[in-house]
Amino acid sequence: MTTEGKPKKRFIVSIVGLLLVILGVLWITVIFPTIDKVPLDYERTYYFVGNFTLVDPATQQVVFIPIRQTLAQEAIGTEDGALLIHEKRTVFDTSTEPERDISERYGDESTIAIDRRAMKFVTKVDEGNRTGYWGPPRPIGKDDSYDLWNPGAGQPLPASFVREENFRGMNVLVFDVKGDDIKIGTEPQSGMDLYLTTTITQWVAPSSGTVVYNESVTTTSLDMMGMKVPIQVSELRYAEETIEDLMDIAKYAHTMLLWLRTIVPWILIGLGAVMVLVDVLVLPIIQARRE
Repeated sequence: MTTEGKPKKRFIVSIVGLLLVILGVLWITVIFPTIDKVPLDYERTYYFVGNFTLVDPATQQVVFIPIRQTLAQEAIGTEDGALLIHEKRTVFDTSTEPERDISERYGDESTIAIDRRAMKFVTKVDEGNRTGYWGPPRPIGKDDSYDLWNPGAGQPLPASFVREENFRGMNVLVFDVKGDDIKIGTEPQSGMDLYLTTTITQWVAPSSGTVVYNESVTTTSLDMMGMKVPIQVSELRYAEETIEDLMDIAKYAHTMLLWLRTIVPWILIGLGAVMVLVDVLVLPIIQARRE
């Protein structure tokens, strides 16, 4: 009776070990992908500072306007599997006291639709038929690239790896998003073609895809008989409070993703494999010596 019970116990150890290995594999391929998504209650506000340099159409004089900009995002539901996020961009002229709201001209408001895991726009649901990426894919490496939607250009623009650097104690990858001489319409009064040239530089945390710092220079030009004449230059960068907030998010995400993406599944797989090997190779030897 006792002798028959021992193989059964060994058999149970192997089964448990095999189940742990299977659970580890399922964690990597099924469980983790279902939780590694933009949350349904997503809500975030980005603050930017910078300036506009433009030509006053009335006086033809160059005008410099220091600004601050706010981009508020809030998830408002889902549709056909896509997460709907309401975005509102407000812009203020900080050269006046009190600050002057110039959002009527420079702000915008819309609802976007994204794939919560792939970070891409769901074009068939998105009200603006946007394509490309909403943000960097995650995780992201030096050999990766992504086409980031640019509202000014009205199309996605390619992001290319530039360098790796240490940003405030965090290892990040730097990507440039560029577009040159993109036709964006015509100037209402003159009917001349308008062109946009932009460079957006993003400092991205590799594990989470969090953009911890962002700066951009965008130039709008008129085509005057084949010559591009700048009429507005926009320079924007993250405000300090947004940098600090995103650094905290990236650090927390790095720790959580390290555990959930790597440590937990490999502990399960490793422990399960050890249990199976011990049951198959070690326990028979111990049992034989006892006999």
